Amino acid sequence: MTEQPQEYTAPSSSTSSANPVITPVAFEPRSGAHRRRSPQRWLTFGALGLLLLLGTAAVYLFTGQSVLIEFDPRADNIEVDGALITFKLGDRWLLHSGEYTVGAEKAGYHPFENTITVTDAGEQEFLFSLDKLPGYLFVSTDPETTAEIRVDGQSLGAAPLQNHELPTGSYQLEIRAERYQPYAADIDIEGLGKTHEIVAQLEPGWSEVTLNSNPEGAQLWVADENLGTTPLTAEVLMGSRTLELRLPGYKTWTTELLVSDNQPRLLPSVNLEKADNLVRLSSRPSQASVSVNGDYRGQTPLELELPPGREYQFRFSKAGYQSARRSLLVEEASDARLSVNLTPILGQVLVNGSPADADVYIEGVRRGNLNQTYELPARPHRIEVRKPGYLSYSTSLTPNPDLAQRIDVKLTSEEAARQARTPSLVTAANGYAMQLIRPSGRIVLGSPRREQGRQANEVQRQVELRRAFYIGVREISNAQIKAYRTSHDSGVAGEQTLSLDEQPAVRISWDDAARFANWLSGMDGLPFAYQEKDGVMQAVQPMTTGYRLPTEAEWVLAARYEGDTNNRAAKRYPWGSALPPPSGAGNFAGSESTDLVQRVISNYRDGQPASAPVGQFNSNNLGLYDLGGNVREWIHDYYSVGGVSGVPVDPLGPKNGSAHVVRGSSWRSGAITDLRLAWRGQGSDGRDDIGFRLVRYAE
Repeated sequence: MTEQPQEYTAPSSSTSSANPVITPVAFEPRSGAHRRRSPQRWLTFGALGLLLLLGTAAVYLFTGQSVLIEFDPRADNIEVDGALITFKLGDRWLLHSGEYTVGAEKAGYHPFENTITVTDAGEQEFLFSLDKLPGYLFVSTDPETTAEIRVDGQSLGAAPLQNHELPTGSYQLEIRAERYQPYAADIDIEGLGKTHEIVAQLEPGWSEVTLNSNPEGAQLWVADENLGTTPLTAEVLMGSRTLELRLPGYKTWTTELLVSDNQPRLLPSVNLEKADNLVRLSSRPSQASVSVNGDYRGQTPLELELPPGREYQFRFSKAGYQSARRSLLVEEASDARLSVNLTPILGQVLVNGSPADADVYIEGVRRGNLNQTYELPARPHRIEVRKPGYLSYSTSLTPNPDLAQRIDVKLTSEEAARQARTPSLVTAANGYAMQLIRPSGRIVLGSPRREQGRQANEVQRQVELRRAFYIGVREISNAQIKAYRTSHDSGVAGEQTLSLDEQPAVRISWDDAARFANWLSGMDGLPFAYQEKDGVMQAVQPMTTGYRLPTEAEWVLAARYEGDTNNRAAKRYPWGSALPPPSGAGNFAGSESTDLVQRVISNYRDGQPASAPVGQFNSNNLGLYDLGGNVREWIHDYYSVGGVSGVPVDPLGPKNGSAHVVRGSSWRSGAITDLRLAWRGQGSDGRDDIGFRLVRYAE
C-alpha cells in the first residue's frame, strides 16, 4: 500500500490557540529519484562477492607451494614477510614462488632473520639453527683483595669481574692474588643470557711465624723485606724462605725455613752473637797470599771479619818475594788496617838478540830493548819481544837469585815467515811439478847490439820482478794434454813420431794452451787466468793466481839468470857462453837431425833426431829442464818490438796484439841466432817445434 502524503498548513500568526491544528501536506517526489532497493538484492550482491573471494582463495591454495620452515631449537615465534596473503598449516606455509624474509624468536637465543627463495618445485624445506645468547661471568673473591682473573690462560682483568661475556662452553678459571694461594676451578657457561656467579674462597699463602731474640730489637728480614723487630709474629709467605735477624753490633743470624701451609709456627728464641771486627789487609805488590793463625784466607787486597779481643798472627807470601809476618790485636768496635811491603827476591835475566831495537815486554809492560839485563823477582814471568813487521817471540822464565840467566832471540820478519810457509815445490792435480822462484831485483831483457847473431827485436830493457811464482819443471807432455783432450795428436816430423806420451805436446795453438791452463786451474780450484771472447783467449785483468803461460820476464829470469838475479852476467846460451854445447846440454839440431833440418851443430850429437822425452837432458841450476832445446815455448805476452819507458814491475806484456811471443830453442835449432837465449819469435798457430810450460803466482 502506498502512503498518501499529508498536507501540513502552518497556523496563522493572528490566530492564537492553546491547541494548534496540524494539517498534512501532500508528498511530491524529486525529479529523477530512485525507489529504495529491496533487501533481497543486497543479499544477492553479498553472495556473489563471497563466491568471488572463495574462488580467489581456492586459486591461491591450489597454485601455492607447501614450504616447511623449521628451527633448531624450535622457535617460539616465526614470521614470513613478502606475500599479500600467507597460509600456515601446522609447520608448513603455503607460499608462491618468490623471495621471502623469515624471522624467528626464542627466549635465550639471538633473533633470527634470513631470506629464502621459493621455487615452483614440490614440497620445499628450509632448516635453520638458532644461536644461543652468550653467558655472563661474575667473579669476586673472599676476602676481597687485588687479584688477577684469568680464563683459559688469558687475563680478563682484576677482581671483581662483572658481567664478562663468554660463549657457551667449559673454561678453566684461575685467580692469582699476592700473598694468597692460587685458585683454580672448572666452570661451565650455559649461555642463554644467563649470569654465572662465582665467589672464590682464597686461602692464605703464608704462615704466621713467631720469633724472639736475645737481645731483643733485632730486625727480621725475609727476601729483602723488613717484617718487623723481635719479639714479633710475622706473616711469612709459603716456600723455602731465608730468615735473617739483624742487629747492629751483632752477627747476622740466618736460617732456612720451609713454609708449606698456613699453620702458625713458633721458632726457638735466637741468641745473637756479637759481630766480628773488620780487618782490611793490603800489600805491595798485591795478590799476596794471606794466612791467619796458619789458615789460608785469600789474597790481598782482602777484608776479614775477626772476633774482637784476640791477637792474630798474619803471614803474607808471594812467589819471588820474601814472606812477611805481622801480629795484630783486634779490639772491640774498632776496625783495623794492616799493610806490608814485600821484599823481592831478584834474579838477573839477559834478553839478547836481534834486531837490537826490538821491544822487550815483561808481564805485558814494556821494559826496554834487546841486549839488556833485567832484574826480576824470582817467580814465573812472561817475556815477549816485539817489533812491527816481525813475528813476536814469547817465553816464560823464573829468574834464579843465585845464577844469572840468558835468553837469545832472533826475530823472523813476517815476509820471511810467509816465505817459509810457501813450499818450494808443488804438484798440480794432474801431477805436473812446479818449482818456486822468488825474484829479488831487476833483470835485463834482450841482447847487446854487438852480440853475434843478434836480431832487431832484441832491444835491451830493464824490468823488475817482485811477485814469487811457480814455474813448470818440465814442458807439458802429450800424456798430460791427452788427459785434457783425448783427440790431440802431435803428429810426425819426417819419419819421426812426435806423439809419444813423454814427448812434449806440439802443434798446439796459443789459444789452446791457454784453454789447457784454465782446465788445470779448474782441477785445482784456482781462478781462471784467461777468458774467452769471440773465440779468442784473453788474459784476465787483474791477473789471478790461476795457471797461465809464463811472461817473457819470468821465462828469461828462469832461463838466463837461474835464480841469481844479483848476477848481471847473463848466459848467452842455455849451457853457458861458448859453442859447441857440451854433452847432455839439451836436445838441439845435432848430427842425427840432418834429414829433418837444413843446418845442424857440428860435432854435436844428442841421440834424438826430433823431440825427446821431457826432462831427459840436464837441468839448469834451478832444477828446470828444456828451457833450451827440445821445443820452443809459448809466452803469455803479446809480441811487440818497441821498448817500454821506465822500469815496469811484474810486467804482463802489451795489452793487445795480433800474435804472442815465442822463446827458447828447439830440436830444429842449429844456428847461432836460434841457439841464443835472447832469441825471440812470434806466432799464434801451433807448429811441430813449439810447446809450452805453465806458471802461476805463489800468492
